[in-house]
Amino acid sequence: MRKFLFSFIAVFAMMFGVFSVSFAADTMVAEKVDSPPVLDGQVDNMWMEVQPLIVKTVVADYDAGNDHYKDKWWDAYEGEEKTVKLRSVYTDDKIYFLFQWNDQEDSRDRQSWYYNKKESKWMQKPKYVPDANGLPPAYEDKFTMFWNISIENFESNGCSTLCHGVKMRTNNDGETADIWHWKRDRGGPVGIIDDKWLNNDENGRHGDPGKSTYSYNVQELEHEGKTVKAPKYWIPGREDYHCILKSEIENGTAKKIVKMDKYGNLVDEAGNTLSTGDFYFGSPRVIPSLAPVRMGEGSRADIREAHNFEDGMWTLEIVRARNTGDEEHDVQFTETGKPYLFSLAIMDNEAIAHSTPGGLLGTAYKLILK
Repeated sequence: MRKFLFSFIAVFAMMFGVFSVSFAADTMVAEKVDSPPVLDGQVDNMWMEVQPLIVKTVVADYDAGNDHYKDKWWDAYEGEEKTVKLRSVYTDDKIYFLFQWNDQEDSRDRQSWYYNKKESKWMQKPKYVPDANGLPPAYEDKFTMFWNISIENFESNGCSTLCHGVKMRTNNDGETADIWHWKRDRGGPVGIIDDKWLNNDENGRHGDPGKSTYSYNVQELEHEGKTVKAPKYWIPGREDYHCILKSEIENGTAKKIVKMDKYGNLVDEAGNTLSTGDFYFGSPRVIPSLAPVRMGEGSRADIREAHNFEDGMWTLEIVRARNTGDEEHDVQFTETGKPYLFSLAIMDNEAIAHSTPGGLLGTAYKLILK
């Protein structure tokens, strides 16, 4: 009788929410919802009812010697801290995420073209610190997640053991991870997360099957008997823009640059001249490093996003199918109650240096679909 009474009380409590299941502090709990959030980069009221996982990250001290190229890329950012809030909900077929983190500015001038008078040539703004000409880096903000598929000891080390040597890779044959890489300029303009995966190849990062969202805006032109690099497209009259869309090339808004005159000025297909004096470092008249930027195709483009930067805060909203059908390259969120292990990194106008939970020690977190 006592056993029956306890069972009845337990069932009653679960039905009416008297008891609740508690989760560890390192866990992001995804709530089941009937009506999903609108993918617009805004914090709907629904999101405010979801308990966030709060993660602190730091750009760890990286000491490989002052002459080591990677060490120089990290020095300017070491000690930089971020705080990330992570939330998740899901429906029968899709899973949604909301990520927010602090940042001083929306960094999106990713290596745009300018004319360097000192070197008498068209160049792209530097990617790393320091630049040979003493110029600051120009790069996009990025956010990345590593989802464990089959990596040993991921729960205790996170993704820290994957960043080793010149290239990124897993440590053993057969180990893989799913990589989600938000790139402000390369995928942000079309609302696509770059979906990749990692294995034990010498260069272990690979794009999922399909096509990426971006190509680089560069070509070779003849100048004074030499072959030189130059931008391929630009948009006349536009300032402070940082990519050229595929649609802008197709509809003629963007013009193709067809030659360089003896003074280094560029000339486009419509006869417009891009004077070297107008495109100095820091000028609002820039030429993007990216063209075309498009929707992407296949598994590589199956994660959609919307983002917003406001009041020193990035808000990134993501949706993906719970089951993509690609078990080789994607983590599948098909089971409730199962811990899905992940770690993350933030790149604030940083090409290589990044802030991570636990620094170089690494920390893993869990997602559980409740």
